[in-house]
Amino acid sequence: MPMIYNNVCSGVCPASCRLKTQVQNGILTEIKGDSDDLYTLGRLCAKGYTLLERVYSPERIIYPMKQIGKGTNSWQRISWEQALTEIAKIIIRIKHEHGNLWPVCLDQSLGTKGILNRSVEGFFNSIGLITKMIGSPCESAGSDALMLSYGSCKKPAPEDMLNSQLIMIWGGNPAATSLHQMRYVFEAQERGAMIVVIDPIFTATAARSDLYFQINPGTDGDLALGIAKVLFEEDLLDRPFLEKYTKGWPEFCSLLKRLDLKDLASRTGIPVSEISELARVYGEHKPATIWLGFGGQHTPTGGQNYRLINILPALTGNIGIAGGNVHYYSYDMWDFAGVFTNLRATEASNSQNSKELLEHRTLGTGRFASLMTLDPAIQLLWVAGRNPASQDPDSAKVKQALREIPTIVVADLFMTQTAQFADYFLPVTTPFESEDIVISFWHYGTAINEKAIEPVGECKYDFQIMRELAAILNRMTPGFSTFPVEREAAEWLDLEMQKLYPLLGIQHYLELASRYHRVNLAPVPWKDKLFLTPSGKYEFPLEYSKVQVTPPRLNLSAVPGSSKVYPFRLISTRSSFLLNSQFGNSARLKSMENSLVILINPETGQLKNIVTGDKIKVYNQLGEIGFEAYLTPSVPLDVVVAYVGVESGGDDLNTLVPLVENDLGDVIMGVKGFLFHHSYVNLSKVN
Repeated sequence: MPMIYNNVCSGVCPASCRLKTQVQNGILTEIKGDSDDLYTLGRLCAKGYTLLERVYSPERIIYPMKQIGKGTNSWQRISWEQALTEIAKIIIRIKHEHGNLWPVCLDQSLGTKGILNRSVEGFFNSIGLITKMIGSPCESAGSDALMLSYGSCKKPAPEDMLNSQLIMIWGGNPAATSLHQMRYVFEAQERGAMIVVIDPIFTATAARSDLYFQINPGTDGDLALGIAKVLFEEDLLDRPFLEKYTKGWPEFCSLLKRLDLKDLASRTGIPVSEISELARVYGEHKPATIWLGFGGQHTPTGGQNYRLINILPALTGNIGIAGGNVHYYSYDMWDFAGVFTNLRATEASNSQNSKELLEHRTLGTGRFASLMTLDPAIQLLWVAGRNPASQDPDSAKVKQALREIPTIVVADLFMTQTAQFADYFLPVTTPFESEDIVISFWHYGTAINEKAIEPVGECKYDFQIMRELAAILNRMTPGFSTFPVEREAAEWLDLEMQKLYPLLGIQHYLELASRYHRVNLAPVPWKDKLFLTPSGKYEFPLEYSKVQVTPPRLNLSAVPGSSKVYPFRLISTRSSFLLNSQFGNSARLKSMENSLVILINPETGQLKNIVTGDKIKVYNQLGEIGFEAYLTPSVPLDVVVAYVGVESGGDDLNTLVPLVENDLGDVIMGVKGFLFHHSYVNLSKVN
């Protein structure tokens, strides 16, 4: 008789789909969506239907491995005891030689989102002060934009879109990346809501919209100001809201009077008449909501652009009302669990030294060239849930830095590009092989992930790895780590969930197995109009928080043009069949879509003598990658589009992307975001 278990797809995805997993004789036989999941209704994306393939993939690494000679691909299977003992000896030696652990670096992200995955950070907090790579390459600038305007990042419940008369999807393609939320978009549309899409690319989402506006990349702030100017001139404003609940409106009003709509329109590529139409549609449909994607922030003024987009709901009084507000991401869920992150080394707790000796040394994620200039230099790098050699800008420099770091430990499922430079590969479990709890950062659904099968091979989950490493360290040097190795995973989960129990209406996390639970947060943020800014009001960009050193520049200039040598702007978009660099090795997904295509406008193809199916070279001063051409009028003449996570001949898309920071990201995360959409290339046909 098969057994059924509750699991959660724990990729970096807002859906956090609940799963029903069937096991027979200790083997996974079926993985399907949970029909009791009120957000997904039991439907999975294409990637979700390949999870079983990933568990038993022949490419999965299932034993600890040691590479004999960095980058040689000469791997030797070793025991966990040997791997963790050798790593522990290196950590102890570093502490002995330097007096601290700053030469130890942790580069961790959310390859999975389970609470127990926080044990990695907890372990490194428990051994002392190290070097941490901080920040996010994805959403940091946009998050700061909301923080500076509202004082916090909050979003409505997903189903609140059903209350909207207008849904404006700006810089995202949820038809490919968030199909469960698109269900609400379609239902709202059937109820009479107007769907508006703003994007440089005519996407699948744009194809289902009522109005589509093809904007020049990087000019989102200009368009927002143009809309704001028309709203002001045609008095489509909520003046009581502006006068009572905002700060900086008189100054911003003066700015709008000085702006030239024709000048703004010329930069966006959208005619004045269409900007006026868009403003009227937005101003006359209330409640109206904005779904803010990631795309527009990866430009030089990306954070500022998102601050300007965020003025539109303030101008029209679409803040704090059902069907209004902005759908972005929220960090509320991270406030609920923090036992792991509160761990501290004994010496740090007792130290009376300077502030510098009481804090981790930090460096922005992706800044591997800077990592190599630190003093003391990095001696050991631990990578968990990340693939920087593929996913960070200027990946050639990332790989060069990885070659120079004496010891690299990678904990992962597959031999990623980053793992190829590792000295130790530690195989980790899939969600089906260990217990955990996952909280969605989009709909706040909280689900238990039950252990359905024994780990494949000798794989271990993060908590187990960190617990065993802490025990070995303390055996060699008593008191080296404060990680409480005596606690079982179940105890830790219960501890981490204490703050959440009242908000879930449960007394123990095992109750999550019985039905769908959602954290009880306000479905409509800012209903009380009590903002968390220094003024307690919504703050226009001219009025900025004290944590920001300089005010945003409002005299936007045109995006710097491309050169004659590299005339095409490279934009990366997300595929339905890839999740960053994950799922790229799935044979079934490869059969559904060729992710190695690059989208080119037909007129560009004619200019370059390229037709669909041709093998072409895309190159710039940083490198070159091979693609297959696909001609489509959905992209502008001066733009080429490729999929995030694509790899070709050992190189990936970010080989062509320089490491350049944009204007925001450091308010919340301490480091600015990246300009993924500000790379220029040329292309030629390969004979």
